[in-house]
Amino acid sequence: MQEIVRRALDAIRSGATADSQESQHLDLKEDPARIPQFLGNPDAKRVEVLLDTAICLANADGESFIVLGVADKVPGPQALTGTDADPADIAQKIFSRSRPNLTVEAWAEVYAGARLVIIRVPQGLSVYARRNGAASIRQGTSCLPLGEDRRRQLAFHRANPDHTALPSQLSIPDLDQEALTRGRVLFTAQHPDRTVGSDRELLTLLGLLTPGGTLLRAAEILFGRRTLSLPLARHVYRPFPGGEPSQEEVTEPAILAIQSLLARIKAHSDPEADRIDLPTGQERPLPDFPFDAVDEVVLNAFAHRDWSLTTAVVVDQSPQTLRVHSPGGLPLGVRADRLLRTPSTPRNPVLMQALHRLGLVEETSRGFDRMWVSMLTAGRPVPDIDTDDFHVDVTFTATGTDSHFVRALAVLVPLFAEGVVRNVNTLLVLRHLLGATTLTSATAGHLLQAGPAECQEILDWLVSVDLLEQNPGSSTWVLADRCRKALGSAQVAVPLHQDVENWILDAIKHAPVTNRQVVAATGAAPKTVTDMLRHLSVTGAIEKDPDGPQRGPTVRWRAR
Repeated sequence: MQEIVRRALDAIRSGATADSQESQHLDLKEDPARIPQFLGNPDAKRVEVLLDTAICLANADGESFIVLGVADKVPGPQALTGTDADPADIAQKIFSRSRPNLTVEAWAEVYAGARLVIIRVPQGLSVYARRNGAASIRQGTSCLPLGEDRRRQLAFHRANPDHTALPSQLSIPDLDQEALTRGRVLFTAQHPDRTVGSDRELLTLLGLLTPGGTLLRAAEILFGRRTLSLPLARHVYRPFPGGEPSQEEVTEPAILAIQSLLARIKAHSDPEADRIDLPTGQERPLPDFPFDAVDEVVLNAFAHRDWSLTTAVVVDQSPQTLRVHSPGGLPLGVRADRLLRTPSTPRNPVLMQALHRLGLVEETSRGFDRMWVSMLTAGRPVPDIDTDDFHVDVTFTATGTDSHFVRALAVLVPLFAEGVVRNVNTLLVLRHLLGATTLTSATAGHLLQAGPAECQEILDWLVSVDLLEQNPGSSTWVLADRCRKALGSAQVAVPLHQDVENWILDAIKHAPVTNRQVVAATGAAPKTVTDMLRHLSVTGAIEKDPDGPQRGPTVRWRAR
């Protein structure tokens, strides 16, 4: 008998009422055939009641139980009225009268002399209803009607199930004691006011047990060992491109495997791959792979991978690149070109919740932001993302150090309030403007991975903090004069307003431009701009807008 059922029956036998023992995952029902002077067909009524209750529980999260043969309001042993109902008949009728067909398990058990039928309702795989479409969902101890909006939301989640929320075949004694000890240490560090006693208590606090006390798959992932034939992770190191790789399999539980994998990466990394002299007079070492970025990419690979697949997380490392391969595509609703903007619904909510309670991840899913910030501030390229339905590969590159950008940051960070410069939006814009004269709205949208409204909001904020200036009458921005002067004083080069041709060709991709707009955006002399516009017109790159003025500085030039 399941623990959740036995506890309730023991309490009733000791004097409690059945309704006081019901919960989100347990419902107790009296067989109408045992109710004195019941009006109507007791067999038909029993089927209707059990069908509605099974549908209600199946539409909620987790496995649940119905116990038939217990009176609702009667305290003590007298509540155990029993039943003669056939378990197989109950299961068959629930199956045939639900849409889609709901499979439950039903069996008879004798408790305190009373024959009861226990019905196990497994975690639902779809949205269940009666044949007429009526459906409900469990909330606390009530079954509430399932409205259309809630039904669509439930259908979405059922179509994208959390495999870490499924029951595990392991039991608590099967788990790795070293991993459980590590979990206890991490949990206590996050929650110093809580004292964790037994392993079961730790697993309960992490949300890794079903209501019936069964381990969830997330517990097996975090605290169970894998075999050598199915390693949890693999670390591959190549001393040079095309070189013979060395390979290590990681079979430890995830809570230890994450730690081991990070240690292996660190052992093959160089924290001082480059050294640069800052304008402040200090020298700064630059790591090949910033460890904050490494930490995020490894944790993301474990937290967001598809755990229905048995393939390993693979770290492929060389002195030049670090690639982390995670099985399964991006979580639903996340696009590779919107990683910095799209709030994702975690693929593995149960595992994510446990990792959050252990202090290993945040539930806000901002890992990509932190990867970008870590790489940019170390003068490295932003991560490269390669993904399809079956994998996500994140690659860090250690070559091509942008020492000029790092030196510029050393000058600019002290000029602004904390967090203004070391912000992914600011860093992306600054890096662009330290290599180009202007920033167009189209380029900003691409860099920031943002739609027009959000992009405009970010640019307006950067103007408000005096980091950018918008060119009058144009959707273009330049580095604020304050920043230019500070960089110039520190002898950090800033692009001159001289790349007029490239600016014009970039701008006319999106809208016509005038001589005045080009002058304002590039800082070039009016005659220089006039000559460049004439040259581009002669070569066939641009033409006058026939619907606008044909002479003077207000002539609109467009792409031909």
